[in-house]
Amino acid sequence: MAEPADSGGGAARVTEVRCPAGERPLRLLEWKVKPGALVNVDSVIAVCAPIAAESESRAAERKLKSDRAGAVRELCCQLGQVVAPGSVIAKVEECSHPVVMKGLCAECGQDLTQLQSKNGKQQAPISTATVSMVHSVPELMVSSEQAEQLGREDQQRLHRNRKLVLMVDLDQTLIHTTEQHCQRMSNKGILHFQLGRGEPMLHTRLRPHCKDFLEKIAKLYELHVFTFGSRLYAHTIAGFLDPEKKLFSHRIMSRDECIDPFSKTGNLR
Repeated sequence: MAEPADSGGGAARVTEVRCPAGERPLRLLEWKVKPGALVNVDSVIAVCAPIAAESESRAAERKLKSDRAGAVRELCCQLGQVVAPGSVIAKVEECSHPVVMKGLCAECGQDLTQLQSKNGKQQAPISTATVSMVHSVPELMVSSEQAEQLGREDQQRLHRNRKLVLMVDLDQTLIHTTEQHCQRMSNKGILHFQLGRGEPMLHTRLRPHCKDFLEKIAKLYELHVFTFGSRLYAHTIAGFLDPEKKLFSHRIMSRDECIDPFSKTGNLR
């Protein structure tokens, strides 16, 4: 029912919503949308009535739906007009889904996980959101264009505050964690914890003067935790180092948020 139209180089993609081809002409009875309205897949665009022959009874009304998510840019027919099969009735500027949270587009509201192709198989929706910008919320994805804009805003903020970013590693840098228990484990300064019921007991020791160092260096740098430990482990250790969340806040990246599980360098962008 919808076909792409040439929208020009670099412009947003425009889809033409057409009257079903190969069927009877339709009389447009009612618009269900206005120009500028947001529509999702299967949103009703208009209500029409098939033109019946003289010897036939009046056919049931038809609902014409959009098969794209986006914004209505133009209504191409008048109420009461007879629309020929294949004719364009409306134009929709497709949403590129530039911000996606757990499969839900923040721009148009479309649930991208529910889109299916005609053969019943899961369809991969077209979305430009491929970059995770918030360490603690990896499900929030934005487009590369928005990521670059946010990156520039971060740079400007850091320049105003006269700070650089410092990526802080945990294991073998600020702390040492082991599962092995020894006689000296009762010594002051060693932290004992489990990451869950049935999980092994872990024993962590901070390097001498670690907290003093972080408090002093935080005046010069914006601190980010960057570790290949699990998310729960990373947040647990960050809680030991920064219980009031003044040093790291939400800026904690673990292996669960990493793009490349084998190389830290691949995740630094």
